[in-house]
Amino acid sequence: VFPVAELGNCGSKEECQAYCEQPANMDSCIAFAKAHGLMNEEEAERAEKFRKKLGVGGGPGGCRTPRECEAFCRNLDNMNVCIAFAEEQGFSDQHIKEAKRIQKYIQEGGAMPGGCNSKESCEAYCGDFSHAEECFNFAKKAGIAQTRGEGGGRGEEPTPEQFQKFIQLAKSGETPGGCKSKDDCEVYCGDSAHREECVAFGVKLGFIKPEQAEMIRKSGGRGPGDC
Repeated sequence: VFPVAELGNCGSKEECQAYCEQPANMDSCIAFAKAHGLMNEEEAERAEKFRKKLGVGGGPGGCRTPRECEAFCRNLDNMNVCIAFAEEQGFSDQHIKEAKRIQKYIQEGGAMPGGCNSKESCEAYCGDFSHAEECFNFAKKAGIAQTRGEGGGRGEEPTPEQFQKFIQLAKSGETPGGCKSKDDCEVYCGDSAHREECVAFGVKLGFIKPEQAEMIRKSGGRGPGDC
């Protein structure tokens, strides 16, 4: 319930995040997270270790806040130092595992799709369906394709088989409205007039289960507060 007295009386999620970004406030934020079940003991221990590191010399590239560290580590040119820091801090999640696979791929002479060197530039390049096959092959060679999409159709990333089918449909212009990029498709499918076409496409590829499609149709594709 806002304002949160324990976190500098922050009045919104954004204000609380900004408050907790400051190293001087991290102890109180970690304590609050533990008290309210937002962190378990292991996560809190890692967070405290990270906070101490930021206070003594900073993180990768000398970053002083989690946001600064994230910005630094989103650049693939900084991958080696960021992975080394993560290992030193005991971080090991899906992002770290994928980063290590990409690191190995690059060290063995592999190239990033279109020469992209950041999360943003790679997403922009691979969001263009004309590059879909190149990006899919990169993921497969780097060993990250198989880490995604287990049990596809429940909202996860598409499975390799689904993505191959999608590539073929995109090549033949059979995407909804003939959209040629992720952004174009999101705009097209954001229009309620195209909902049935987009839902049918999702079912055809297995991205949406038939029962999910029926629920979307019944609700008109809208949720609480018309979201």
